[in-house]
Amino acid sequence: MGTSDVTPPGARQPDRLETIGRSWGWVLFFGIVTFALGVLVITRPVDTVFGVAVFIGIWLFVSGVFRIVLAIADRGDDAGNRVLVTLLGLLSVIIGLFFIRHTFQTVATLAVLLGIFWVVGGLIEFFEAYSRTRTAGRGIRIVMGLLGFVAGVVTLFIPGLTLVVLATFMGIWLVCYGLLQVFAALAIRTLTR
Repeated sequence: MGTSDVTPPGARQPDRLETIGRSWGWVLFFGIVTFALGVLVITRPVDTVFGVAVFIGIWLFVSGVFRIVLAIADRGDDAGNRVLVTLLGLLSVIIGLFFIRHTFQTVATLAVLLGIFWVVGGLIEFFEAYSRTRTAGRGIRIVMGLLGFVAGVVTLFIPGLTLVVLATFMGIWLVCYGLLQVFAALAIRTLTR
């Protein structure tokens, strides 16, 4: 047995969840997929209306699971922030499942649910990033929170938007959010070096 196979007593074993949660590659992948979905929605809103609802449902579901994993893995954060991120993840999973199962519901119902998610998610993202004064990518996360909040307010105040306009608006939001995720991933990558 080599010396590299032996772990010194008291040394902390790396936690797999923590490794996944802090991986800049996953954040980058998520950002690229979000950006690509947004471009698809913007360029072909009529053809992608119902597909958009399914894809956004899947995106919300995966995003929720990802946030829950991050909340569990981030042992350096305080309990309050971890609970908020977990609640946001659960809300995202629930709304994502609703989008997948009830694709043909009225646009007003989908718009209200999406608006609520964006308002709540944007506020949580903003305050969680604002409270962490020494975190890399803090400014990007504050902007992401504000962007989500504004998108939610617009969607809630104008729920009667046509499907095509709503799809285009969602596409623009997804493009912006995807780009911010890519920048956040690059910031995380810089920190890990």
